Amino acid sequence: MGKQPNIVMFVSDQQRWDTLSAYGTDCICRTPHIDALAGRGTLFNSAFTPSALCSPARAALFTGLYPHKNGVARNDGTIADGVKTLAHYLQEAGYGCGYSGKWHIDKHRGPSQFGFLSKDFLGYGFPGAALLPGFTFNAAPDGRVNHYADYLKERGYDIPTVKNRFVGNNPTNNSQEMFALHDGPVETCIEYFVTEQMINNINELSTDDKPFFVWANYWGPHSPSLVPEPYFSMYDPKDIPEHPSYCETFEKKPGGHKLCEKYWGLGDYGWEGFQQIAARYFGHCTLIDDMVGRVVDHLKRENLLDNTVIIFTTDHGDCMGAHKLIEKGPFMYDETYKIPLVVALPGNDGGGYVNDDFVYLHDLTPTILDIAGIPVPDNMDGVSLTPILRGRPEECAASEREEVYCMLDRHFFTVDQRMVRTKTHQFTFTPGDIGELYDLVRDPYQLNNVYDNPEYDAVRRDLIARMEKYMTELKDWTPYGWFKGIIGAY
Repeated sequence: MGKQPNIVMFVSDQQRWDTLSAYGTDCICRTPHIDALAGRGTLFNSAFTPSALCSPARAALFTGLYPHKNGVARNDGTIADGVKTLAHYLQEAGYGCGYSGKWHIDKHRGPSQFGFLSKDFLGYGFPGAALLPGFTFNAAPDGRVNHYADYLKERGYDIPTVKNRFVGNNPTNNSQEMFALHDGPVETCIEYFVTEQMINNINELSTDDKPFFVWANYWGPHSPSLVPEPYFSMYDPKDIPEHPSYCETFEKKPGGHKLCEKYWGLGDYGWEGFQQIAARYFGHCTLIDDMVGRVVDHLKRENLLDNTVIIFTTDHGDCMGAHKLIEKGPFMYDETYKIPLVVALPGNDGGGYVNDDFVYLHDLTPTILDIAGIPVPDNMDGVSLTPILRGRPEECAASEREEVYCMLDRHFFTVDQRMVRTKTHQFTFTPGDIGELYDLVRDPYQLNNVYDNPEYDAVRRDLIARMEKYMTELKDWTPYGWFKGIIGAY
C-alpha cells in the first residue's frame, strides 16, 4: 500500500447482519454500495459483537478490550484510567483523527477530548430530540450545543417535522418511536448531516502531509428509526416475510425474554406490526448505504481512494421481530450478536474474499493498528485480521477459534448474561434463571432450548467448561462467583 494508508470506518447502530444484501440472504433490503466494498474486499460471515449493548460494544472497538476490562460494561460507563484507545495509538503514529455522529462510548468525555477533530454529542445525544416538532424521544444531547440544529440553520433549512409515529401499546413505555417519517428533504436528515461532517473531516485532515483515520457513527437504524422519503416508503411492508422464529412461545426460556416483549408492547400488532417497523428499518439501512456511497465517491474525486482502507460494521444487531422481540436485551440470539462486517483494502490489494472464521468487533482495533504499521499491544483481547484481508486466513489467529464468548451486563433488567457459541451449539448462562442450550444444526433459529435434554449432556458439560475457562482467563469476575456456586445444580 506504499505510505501509511488512510482509514475510513463506518459504524451503524443496531443493524442486523442480514440487512446487507452482500450476505445473499432472502432479505429484501438493498445495500449496493456496501456490497461493492465486499466485492473488492472481505466479507465476514461469522462476525460477533462482544456485547449487544451500544456503549460496551463501541468501547470494545475503541480499545481492543472486552467491556469488563476497559471500564464500559454498561451504557453509563467511562473508559478506565490507563486504558489506551485506538485514537491514542493512531495519533502517536502521526495520524490525524476525525469523528462524526453518535458517540455513546465514554459518559463524561467526548471524541474531541480523545484528540478527534469532532463536533461532540455527549450522552446518547440523539440530534432530533427536543428539536423536531412531533417527535417524542427525549434522549437529547447533553450540554447546550446541538450541532445538527446549527447545521440546519447554516444551510438555510427549516426544521423538519416528524409524522407517522409508530409506538408500542405499553402505556408506561410509548415515548420512543419505533419509526417515524422525517418530513424534510434527505439533506436535512441526521444521516446526511453525519456524512457531511465526515466529508468535512476528510477534507480538513487530507490537507496535511500525514494519513488520516476518519470514523462516522450513525444513530440508525436503531429506533427511533427516523427516515425521510424516499426511504420511508421504499419497501412495502407486505413484502417482508415472517421471520422463522416469530412462532416463539417463550417455553423453556428465561423470564426476561417474555418481559422484554411486554416492555415494548408490540405483541398485539402481530407480524403485520413488525412488517411496518421492518420496512422503515430496511429503508434506514439503504439510506445509510447511500451515505457510504457518497463518501466513497468523494474519496474517488479527491484521488484518495487508492490509499484508503474502508470498514463497515455495526455495534450489535436487532431482533426486529425474531422471537417476537425487538432491539436487544436480556437474550443472546444471533439476530443481536452476529454483526455485518466488511473491510476493503485500497485498490487491488486483496478482494472478493468471504471468510467464515469467528471474528469479533474488537478484532478491528488491532487490525487497524496493524494496517497502519503500529505494533499491536500484547494486552489486547482482539487479534489482527490482516492475514484474512490479504487472502491468507490460515495465518490469522482467528482461524484457530472454535467459539466466541460474549456478555451482557444489566440492560433493561438486572441481568448479567454470558454466552459461549460454537458453530454447532450455544450455551447461555443467566444467573437467577434457567440455562439455555441450542443445537444450531437442528435448530438454527434457536427456538428449542435443550438444556435439560439428556441427549446433550456431553455438549452441555463441554460448553460449561469452555465458559469457565473464558471467565478465569479473562478475569470476568462479575458472574463468576455465582457461576461457580450454581453450575453443579444449574
